[in-house]
Amino acid sequence: MKKITLAAAVAVIAVAATAYATPYYTLHQIKTALAERNADALAEHVDFPALRASVKTQLEASMARSIAATAGSDNPLAALGQSIAGAMLGKMVDAMVSPAGVVALVNKSAVSPQAGAAGDADAPADGARKKAAYSAGYTGLNTFVVRAQDGNAQDGALVLQRHGVWGWKLSSIEIASAMAAR
Repeated sequence: MKKITLAAAVAVIAVAATAYATPYYTLHQIKTALAERNADALAEHVDFPALRASVKTQLEASMARSIAATAGSDNPLAALGQSIAGAMLGKMVDAMVSPAGVVALVNKSAVSPQAGAAGDADAPADGARKKAAYSAGYTGLNTFVVRAQDGNAQDGALVLQRHGVWGWKLSSIEIASAMAAR
């Protein structure tokens, strides 16, 4: 009886440890796909409808803030411009959030624009980019967030959501404030 209980406890611990480690493995697969610029491999780990909605919402909010700051909130032409720009933005995001577009978007959002910049005094002379440091961890049972090592929320983040028991997919990119302002 003790052997069965011990075996069951070991099995439960092994399953729990594997379930806990799955987003780290998915993150490793995403990093490998990005390093190889393999859009097909990356696409396996991306929830495109959720990612499109996330990017569209953030860009629309950024555009609304920009228009309100420039034209004022009471300007009727600003509202017209915002509605026209919103329609165009939707089509642009749908085209941009594709396997090839995600490779470029993730590389721009997750890495600070200063890392490896041409004028950076710490940059290597041969032009090689610095390896970016990240912190990753659970923010909930079904949410896993990856940020630049300094943890600054303004630098952007990658958000993975659980899909099933073992699967994780990139479902949102918190666009860095510098990029969203463009």
